Amino acid sequence: MNRKPFATVLVPTHNHAHLIGYAIRSIQDQSFSDFELFVVGDGASAETRDVVGDLARSDPRIRYFDFPKGQRHGEAHRHVALQEARGEIVAYCGDDDLWLRSHLASLAKLLKRHDFGHMVQINVHGRNEFVVYGGSFAEPGCWQKVRDGEKAFFGLTVGGHRMSAYRALPVGWSPAPAGTYTDQFMWRKFLRQPGLRFASGLEATSIHIASPARTDWTAQERVAELKDLFERRDSAELRVALEQAIRTAHHGWTSPDDPLLVRLAGQAKLLGAHVENLVHRWRRPS
Repeated sequence: MNRKPFATVLVPTHNHAHLIGYAIRSIQDQSFSDFELFVVGDGASAETRDVVGDLARSDPRIRYFDFPKGQRHGEAHRHVALQEARGEIVAYCGDDDLWLRSHLASLAKLLKRHDFGHMVQINVHGRNEFVVYGGSFAEPGCWQKVRDGEKAFFGLTVGGHRMSAYRALPVGWSPAPAGTYTDQFMWRKFLRQPGLRFASGLEATSIHIASPARTDWTAQERVAELKDLFERRDSAELRVALEQAIRTAHHGWTSPDDPLLVRLAGQAKLLGAHVENLVHRWRRPS
């Protein structure tokens, strides 16, 4: 590929050879196809390399980075890989998560006007049992709380940023301190950088399947769950369930035509009357 893609998608992986194929295929099937896909192996198995290699042979957008096991979750490997990124924006996906077909298009739209942001995080607890982390950068004081150590309401699979914003950081991906989530440690670096524009999109565009909640599951059970969700990912039934979970988490808020919610780092006030109107539209009805 000679022409630069608009997006670089990064998938870190360690030991999910039986699951990563579904994650990658959900990325390949995006309605927005102008991307390159970096799979960054952190001491990954030969089986993982084989799975990624098989997919890459028929899709030149895929590139595998084979690193030995690094500190923590191999965060430093992600920084090395991003030095070769050609995209204007960077998106991420967990190796056992799924993107719906609209995810990258929605995130790309958000990041054309902003430096760092996320789509809504939806966790799956069981079949059609979905839990949404409520929160957006449009809420007064929200991004400052996350910046200063309060638990973030979105993880790796729904986050993204402009590559120019990443290059401007004093330190990019690096090992998180013990007891700190890798993705939240990274997100706070953006939130602490002056002058960046932040945004939240409250659309159902992905599904997060938390491995720590499934440590007692067999490999076969994990595959069966992910395969089921993969096959249903564009069904009307699943869409209704995800949208209901969002409404529940956000207290009955309804999505405006433009779901972008904006905050500017370093400013205490919302930007102008337009953003004031957006925030009013997202406030819970009295």
